[in-house]
Amino acid sequence: MAGLLPDSNGEQQLKKPYNKRRYHLLIQQTGSSSLERLEIQSNLVKVGLMALVVVILGVVTGGAYLFGELHAKNRMGHLQDENQLLAHQLDQVKGELGGVVGEMDSLVEREQLLRVRVDLPPVDADVREAGIGSLVPLQDEVIADARVEELLSELDHLERRLIVTRQSFSEIQDKILDDEDRLHYIPSIIPLNEGRLTDGFGYRRDPFTKRMAFHHGADFSAPRGTPVYTTADGVVKRVYKAPGYGNMVEVDHGLGYTTIYGHLKRATVRSGQQVKRGEQVGEVGNTGRSTAPHLHYEVRIEGTAVDPLDYFYEGYFMWAGR
Repeated sequence: MAGLLPDSNGEQQLKKPYNKRRYHLLIQQTGSSSLERLEIQSNLVKVGLMALVVVILGVVTGGAYLFGELHAKNRMGHLQDENQLLAHQLDQVKGELGGVVGEMDSLVEREQLLRVRVDLPPVDADVREAGIGSLVPLQDEVIADARVEELLSELDHLERRLIVTRQSFSEIQDKILDDEDRLHYIPSIIPLNEGRLTDGFGYRRDPFTKRMAFHHGADFSAPRGTPVYTTADGVVKRVYKAPGYGNMVEVDHGLGYTTIYGHLKRATVRSGQQVKRGEQVGEVGNTGRSTAPHLHYEVRIEGTAVDPLDYFYEGYFMWAGR
């Protein structure tokens, strides 16, 4: 118990008890019956516990940091692998895009030829190469990989060319549909299923006078009696005889086109008769000034003779010896 002790001045002061808590450990060694007593003050226990907590926190913090570093390193390696894979796939896409561009170039060439065939003006190069504006949405951020930027640019250009070409083909289709009826009236087939081209359009040596003279049509040799066919839809304008060409048939096709079939053995149509392309109008003969059975064939536009071979379909050129 605390007691009052007099100080040097004779005054009493309160005596504080010496009451520090201690911990006692009893230690017995193996094979010995004696006990050793170890006394530990409570302050040391507290300090030890605090040190242990600090050590544990350090271990946990260090472990977490080490785990984070390992995870980040693994993540970085994974991202690098993904980046290499994407780069490889990008190269593959770029190669495939090159093939598509080649096909597009071929398609444009065919489209240009078709425009010429149907009498449409060519598409302006500036319209084909620019014209419409960007179709590939780009992000606001800067594109780090130049290959990606180049690929997007090529895709944008290809899509713009595709739209212009598609519009052109649509225009060609509309023109063909508009002209479909008109094409039936343009002389465009060879008037015989068999025979051989012996004389073309232009100057030649006359077989009778042996002098150079202008030949206004094309001559096809064929056996007597070979069917002769009209080369386009029309109306038989007249069936008649001429001193030089013998038995003749003239067909009016409209649009300024007429065709003449001469040296016929006989005509198989009459004046005013409606005829369709490929319908028989006569038979090969050698009437008039003729050295052998053959057909004299003329095409005239507004009364002026033109080269018949210029109007044959492309597939007939080889047959005609063009």
